[in-house]
Amino acid sequence: MTSWMLSGFLLLLATLLAALLFWLNQSAQAPSPVQADGSRGAAPDYMIENFSAVRMDRDGVTRHLLSAKRMLHYPDDDTTDLEQPRFINTEPGKPVMRVDADQAKMTANGEDIYLTGNVKVLRGGGKGRKETVMTTSFLHLLPDDGIAKTDRPVVITEANAVIKAVGMEVSNRTQVTQLLSQVRVVHAKAR
Repeated sequence: MTSWMLSGFLLLLATLLAALLFWLNQSAQAPSPVQADGSRGAAPDYMIENFSAVRMDRDGVTRHLLSAKRMLHYPDDDTTDLEQPRFINTEPGKPVMRVDADQAKMTANGEDIYLTGNVKVLRGGGKGRKETVMTTSFLHLLPDDGIAKTDRPVVITEANAVIKAVGMEVSNRTQVTQLLSQVRVVHAKAR
């Protein structure tokens, strides 16, 4: 009888040890970067609150500034999520262009910034143009090229005109705004 109890105890101990090793192995595995519902599975490796960064050219001239209420960096794909981002393009000889949004995602090298939620672009006046305000729900920003574009509805307000369109590409370098489709312009008389 003692031999049977000892065998049963050893079998139970081996089963518990195997279950413990299986559980430890499963919990040590890295989570998948994207879950089935589209949410992130990986945790950020660092977070910065109330940050700002300046990008300069080789001559030390400020090209653009980026700030946000919170920045979360994800090591799995080297992307960065931003809360309440503000991007300011200060290219010399061009009007200042400021972009605000609720959120943004920035690629690893900072070449692409995807802004979402209450996106507002404010381009300063210059060379006979008044200040321009553009609003949309999504904006793809290419900071090094001075380009902002969207395929979503956009409202542009400049001087006495309100322009509505679907899709837009703005070049801050050339000062050209291209509207892609369904363009409607309402021009109010000057008072």
